[in-house]
Amino acid sequence: MMHHPLMILFTALLFFVLTPGILLTLPAHGSLATKAMVHAFVFALVYHFTNKVAYKALYGH
Repeated sequence: MMHHPLMILFTALLFFVLTPGILLTLPAHGSLATKAMVHAFVFALVYHFTNKVAYKALYGH
C-alpha cells in the first residue's frame, strides 16, 4: 500500500478544523458526547465529498 503524506496532512488538518470549538460547535448547547457524535458525522461527510478533489489537487491524478 502506498502512503500519501499530503493526504495524511489533509485528513489531520480537516480533523483539527472540525474539532468542536475550532471552526464550529454543533449543537451549541449539547452534551460533550452529542457534540462529538455530530462532529464525527460532519467530519465523515466533509471527508467523503472532499478527499478525491484534494487527492487530485495534491497529486494531479
